[in-house]
Amino acid sequence: MAYFREPTAPEEPVVLGPTVPEEPGNTEPMTITEDGEVVFSVEANYGALAREFGLFLIAMLYLYLRRFDFRTWNVRFTWTTPLFACLLFLGGALLYDMYFLLTAPLAEKLPFPGPIGASFNEETVSRVIYGLFNGMCEELYFLGICLAVAPKHLKWVFPFSLLVRVGFHTYQGTISALGIGLVLGSFMFLAYRYSKDKNLLPFFLAHSMGDIFGLGVLPYIWS
Repeated sequence: MAYFREPTAPEEPVVLGPTVPEEPGNTEPMTITEDGEVVFSVEANYGALAREFGLFLIAMLYLYLRRFDFRTWNVRFTWTTPLFACLLFLGGALLYDMYFLLTAPLAEKLPFPGPIGASFNEETVSRVIYGLFNGMCEELYFLGICLAVAPKHLKWVFPFSLLVRVGFHTYQGTISALGIGLVLGSFMFLAYRYSKDKNLLPFFLAHSMGDIFGLGVLPYIWS
């Protein structure tokens, strides 16, 4: 059943992945607070992690059977990896903040589904684990698989990847999904496309930080 409410401009960051703050002792898979915030339980997060891990193994088996060249994936840790990941996160977060400043009047008037909020002070182990794994899976697909095509096909692959990114995040609300899919999707694509070593690890970590801490930096400053 879909849940709709009249949204306002978000005062808190929005997470990139499908995990949200958990309430201590919450045993229900999903609850909706009085403020309209969707909250998943610890059990729901671990259940989602198990399902995604199973699907990940199936996808890897499929790629293996299709003789995909896994050597095209450059995933390695260097001393610049954490720095580049933080720069990616901050750059994407600022773009997302500016996007919401521009779309806030529209979000207040149209009956779009409300976004899911995040708070750094409410983190749990399950959310961190799921955020790390989900960040890897999503960017591995969008950057490692979608872009593993001949350069002449990029003009088709790029809009397709943005469309899928939007579809992945519609549960956070239409405005949020468009921001994550189009704005951040384009940012991650261009950053990877023009990076020298095509190292996927910083992109995994940057996405995971968005899942864990919430996307956006201005709400932390203003609060």
